[in-house]
Amino acid sequence: MGSSGNIDSLQRREPEPLLEARRSRRWPALLIGGCVVQVGIRLLFAVHQKTPILIPDETGYLLAARLIAGGAAGDLSGWPLYQAGYPLLISPAFWLSSNPATVYGLVAVINSLFGALLLVLAYVALRRLDLSRTQSYVIAAVTALLPSVLYYGQFAMADAVLPVVVLGWLLLVHTWIASGRWGYGAAASAMAAYCYCVHSRGSIIVVVHAGLLVTALWRRWASKRDIAAAAGMLVAGSAAGWTLNGWVQSKIYPGGVKPLGDFLIDRLTSLDGLAWTLSLAAGKVWFLIVSTCGVAGAGLVVVGALAVRRATPRPIRATSWVALAALTGIAIASSAAVPDEGAVANFVYGRYLGCLAPVLFMAGAAFAVRGTREAVGRTVLATTCLTLAAGGVVWWYAGKRLSRSFFSVFEFPEISFLTWSWDALRLWSATCVALFLLVVAGLVISKYRQAGALVLAAAFIAFALADMAVVSKRVVRHWEGQLESATSLAPAGLLARDRVALDHSGVPWRIWVSQAFQVRTGLEPLDRFRSETLPRDATLVVVPWDALLQRPEDSWPVAPPNWHPVSTRATYAGDWVAWRPEG
Repeated sequence: MGSSGNIDSLQRREPEPLLEARRSRRWPALLIGGCVVQVGIRLLFAVHQKTPILIPDETGYLLAARLIAGGAAGDLSGWPLYQAGYPLLISPAFWLSSNPATVYGLVAVINSLFGALLLVLAYVALRRLDLSRTQSYVIAAVTALLPSVLYYGQFAMADAVLPVVVLGWLLLVHTWIASGRWGYGAAASAMAAYCYCVHSRGSIIVVVHAGLLVTALWRRWASKRDIAAAAGMLVAGSAAGWTLNGWVQSKIYPGGVKPLGDFLIDRLTSLDGLAWTLSLAAGKVWFLIVSTCGVAGAGLVVVGALAVRRATPRPIRATSWVALAALTGIAIASSAAVPDEGAVANFVYGRYLGCLAPVLFMAGAAFAVRGTREAVGRTVLATTCLTLAAGGVVWWYAGKRLSRSFFSVFEFPEISFLTWSWDALRLWSATCVALFLLVVAGLVISKYRQAGALVLAAAFIAFALADMAVVSKRVVRHWEGQLESATSLAPAGLLARDRVALDHSGVPWRIWVSQAFQVRTGLEPLDRFRSETLPRDATLVVVPWDALLQRPEDSWPVAPPNWHPVSTRATYAGDWVAWRPEG
């Protein structure tokens, strides 16, 4: 009887390794399925868009992509350089179609595919923090659906892929420090160099990564040969990015780009400039915290604690320092370099730190799942103090300009939804709502642990999807229709073979920059020809117009005898007339 009992016991234990192996094989399928769902969600919000609306950023990236794909250049002289790393990813869209609306839809597909990778990278990162597979999967799914990540994924902007690239860079940094293998160090350097090619924020990441290599050499974390290989990759990759950006600049910005370096130097070398810089940096941190309902703020507190605690394992501690250095550098540099445009977004802006939002959100969520009740309470308290301090700095410095300056709802999708305010920034209302939600989340997860975590995850996903649904309807779709009506050349009978000439010295910039993407052959400046002759081979001319004082026929006094107006537009963005020759 005893022998029979032992056999029965063994039979009950034998399937456990097989069951574990079966479960292990299940997770790759779940990740693939999760990515498919992520792609579908992203396309659901982006499928309705047919034309760029975040002007001039989207147009700059699209024109660069068209150039890289072998198409025409266009002319955006006088605007900031929209770098080539992101256009390189979306350029295949121009190989598949020459129709601007189709191209824009294909860009949305590319954005969705890259954005869905955030689920996989977040899952890997959370497993590195010793979370279970289930915990990692749930938090990764929530992280990939952050409103800021979904929002910018709708547009042809570098911010659609930067969160994925930055998280990939930090994962490679952690892997290199943990394994000591030179290949991971070289890959991390290549990823940092690619960040430099994608956006000016990448310059900060390159500097931070170079500092990491110097630290690794000083502390002997790797051999000199391995560090030399990583440094060589960083230099070679950055040089390649610099060359590609320079080529794009020479083609699309023949008249030069808008300089931002002068602002940076002036702001960092004067007391007034430093006050501006530090207050705007505080505004970016405030936005990062509030837009994630405080979770990224908790993550910032946790990452800071991991960085200064000597007992933290070296790979996690080094990665924490790198993340903090990148956040600080981006916040300060982007604040110092921005011109004063008389906008609320000067003082409170979320896009520049959005590339680190998933990293900090994961850190905060992972700590909430694993930390003790007391530790979670202390973190919530520290986050509350940090948020109030950052909001206080913004309120003290900006003052009445927060209510009197120009407010663009495009810059505040999460904040506007949080306070249901679509025409102004409600700084303290947003602060109170976000901190209230954070406190409630802390209480729920402290009392109910795993069950509470699942409820909170479901609630945050519902919140994110509701945010996107409302913003897409109230903001994106509305203004897309307005801008398309104001700028479309379709009523003028735009043809693929048309050679469009445009007086961009008189036509408002929103119109001519938008039309630059519509025209396959690029724009030909018309102002230098108005008193002489038309640009050679021009078949369609766009000129400014005063709809209140002029007839369309009077909008172009020097028009050749055989030319006549074919389309007029009197819009919120400006008035213009399109002309064609007869026949």
